[in-house]
Amino acid sequence: MIYAIQGKLIRVAPHQIWIQVGGFVFWLRVPLSVSQTLSHQSEALLYTLLHLPREEGEPVLYGFLGEEERRLFIQLLRVRNLGPQKALALISHFPTELLVQVIRAGDVSALTSVKGIGKKLAQQLILDMQPALQHFASHSLSPQYAEAYEALVTLGLTPQEAHTRLQAALKEEPEAPAEKLVQLALKSS
Repeated sequence: MIYAIQGKLIRVAPHQIWIQVGGFVFWLRVPLSVSQTLSHQSEALLYTLLHLPREEGEPVLYGFLGEEERRLFIQLLRVRNLGPQKALALISHFPTELLVQVIRAGDVSALTSVKGIGKKLAQQLILDMQPALQHFASHSLSPQYAEAYEALVTLGLTPQEAHTRLQAALKEEPEAPAEKLVQLALKSS
């Protein structure tokens, strides 16, 4: 099992990176937030998962910046009819803490905002993931955070950028309403 890879990034593209480790170059599929965070020629440590398809197809190595994000991806793969592409889309769309909160809350409408996730699949995801989420830290994200996050993504920020800016805004004003959080997040560019 390849648990993690550390090396020099030789190419970065949306949802994929190439990382050189010694004399080997590995191609990894990654969430969009990962490919937007990392830059060409930088050093990186990625927690990995080698996914072997059940039927025909080739194995794919997936990479994540954190262990919790990797664990969440593994749990998503256990959801009936979800598959790695849709699991990656979910992790690309929501920061880990927010995705866990959305699933815990049973928010079907938030899940269906992700391309490829319909109402039935969202309901199945909530049903299948509820027991697994007990093993994830309970980060309490406020409703204001969720509302501000959706607004920032709608305005064109990447999910990771929206999350990062909102974290900074929350440090500045922890009790601010969603509108104020959006203003603070847009100021911190």
